[in-house]
Parts: sequence; C-alpha cells; structure tokens
Amino acid sequence: MALQLAEMGHSPVIGDAQIHPTGQYDLGILANLHYTGRFVDQCARVVAISHGIVEDERPIEGSWFTSEGVRDWWRRKGPIVRQPIDLEFWHPGDGKRRFVTRFSHRKGLECLPGIAAKMGLEFRHVHNAGPESAREALQTSVCVLASGRAALEAMACGAPVVILDHRQAYQGPLLDTNTTGAMMRNYSGRGGVIPTERSIEAAIRKAMDIGSLREHVEDNHNAENIVRQLIA
Repeated sequence: MALQLAEMGHSPVIGDAQIHPTGQYDLGILANLHYTGRFVDQCARVVAISHGIVEDERPIEGSWFTSEGVRDWWRRKGPIVRQPIDLEFWHPGDGKRRFVTRFSHRKGLECLPGIAAKMGLEFRHVHNAGPESAREALQTSVCVLASGRAALEAMACGAPVVILDHRQAYQGPLLDTNTTGAMMRNYSGRGGVIPTERSIEAAIRKAMDIGSLREHVEDNHNAENIVRQLIA
C-alpha cells in the first residue's frame, strides 16, 4: 500500500508497535488498533481497519473491516475493504509446477506428505521464507494449502488453492472447500470443517480441476484499487 501511495504522489510513512511516527498527517490508515490507536490524534482523518477476531483487532467507532465475517464477529456495521495484494510482485511464473505446497508458519497436519505421495506429487512446507523465495515456491506449485494473505498470494501466482491451516492455539485444523466464498470469512478457514486425509485429497483434486484463481484476486484484492478506495 505504501508503494502504491508513493506512486500516486503521496508521502507515506510506515509505523507499527516499534516504529512511532512523529508529526501530523492528512490521513492515517490504522490496523491493529491496540498498538496503533495512539496515532489517531496525529491524523486529520483516520481509516481504522479491523482485519481479525483477536483482541488486538477490536474495532473503534467507524472502523472498516476486511471481510463480512470479521465485521459479523464484532457485531458492528461498517464498510468492507479487502486485503490488498501487489499483483505486479505476486504473479505466475514460467517454472514447471510439481509441488503440493503448504504455505504457513504453523505446524501440524502431518498427514500432508503422505497425501501428496499418494497422488504422485512432491510435498514441501514453505515457512519463514522471504518474499522472492516464497513467490518462486508458489509459482512452481500444482496446489497450495494456505489461509489468509498466504492464500491470496498463492492465488495471485496462479496456483490452485485450498484454504487449509492448523491454528493449534485456538481453533485446530480447519478446511474450507469454498475457496472464493472464503473471501467473506477472511480466507481464515472459519466456517469450514475439521479435515481428514480423504477430504484434504478431495479438496486438492477439486482445486487442481478449477485451476488458477488469479482473476479472483485481480477483481477483489488489487492493491491499487484498494488504496484508491481508502483515500477517496
């Protein structure tokens, strides 16, 4: 988003829990309000965004939400702004696709290598990867198992996607077989089912039959369009 704002002639400043911008600003786009709420008084106008259901994401009056599911969780009203994806960076490549890839920093789902082997495919778990190496992995995947932004980045790279992850701390393993419909649930897996080896294999085969979902990302998550929505 900062890159898009700069290309449009603005002077964006990035802050977070560790970086505390000083001065006054025409617009503040603030998420994780538990940490960034302190900057409200420095901004002539604020767009506060809630993109999750944890306490750090608790919305304030007038907040925007990244999905209908997040908005419903907090029992609020407000506009929807989708997660922005840089479509120039995340794009399909020319490499041969041969991997079933899990794209997540989380553990669990130990059955995945066996499922891939049964299908005659190679498996890999991509975690703690830099953007360039993650992109290369997605570009060479026949199917990506992911959730949230990771799923969107995989879609933008032209990989078939299954919404699947294992949030051990508070939700356990989750499988959502309606990948584009998961947009309303933040691609989180919430509202899905507890996966089995059989259902995961079936979801992978279904995703491979559907193929690339890059057009879905272009229509709903183009960072340029979303920045224009936020500054309108």
